[in-house]
Amino acid sequence: MNEPTSKPWYREFWAWMVLAPLITVVVVSSITVSIAVRFADDQVSDTYYKDSRMYHFSAEQDQRAKALGLAALVQFQRTEGGVTVELNGNTDYPEKLLLTLSHPMEEDLDQHIELSQLSVGRYSGEVPGALKSRWYLRLMPELDPSAHQQAEWRLKGEINFDLGNAAPMNPGSQ
Repeated sequence: MNEPTSKPWYREFWAWMVLAPLITVVVVSSITVSIAVRFADDQVSDTYYKDSRMYHFSAEQDQRAKALGLAALVQFQRTEGGVTVELNGNTDYPEKLLLTLSHPMEEDLDQHIELSQLSVGRYSGEVPGALKSRWYLRLMPELDPSAHQQAEWRLKGEINFDLGNAAPMNPGSQ
C-alpha cells in the first residue's frame, strides 16, 4: 500500500498561512521603529529652569542692543552661497560676528556662520548648503555658539526663503 509521505514543515501550506502574518508584523514593526528613531522630534530641554533664569540675561542683551541703536540687514546670495550683513548702530564694530540660523523644527539643521568684517559695519560669510523655507536668525559678537549667553548684545530676526533673500534684524524682534 501506498502510505502518504509527509513533507517537511516548511513545504506545508498551513505552516506558511500561520507564519506569514507573524513575519509581516515583525518586518513592518522593525521599519516603523527605525523610522521613529531616525526622525524623532527634538526633545524639550531638561534644563528648562536654568533656561528660564537665563531669560533675564537674554533680555539684557536685547536691551543693550536697543540702547546702542543696533539694527542689521541680512542678505543671502543663494546662487553664490554667501551672506552679507549691514550692521548699523553706535558701537565698536567687532572684527567678526556670528550669525546663527536656527531651523524651526529640526535642531540638527541649525547652522553657525562666522562673518568677517569687510568695512565698517559690513560683514560677509559663506553659507554651507542651500537654504529654503523659514529660519530664525540671531546675530551676536560672540563667536562660540555654546557661549551665546555671554554675548554683549544680540539681534534677532526671521527669514522665509520662499518669500525673499533679505531680512531685517532688530533687538528682541522675534
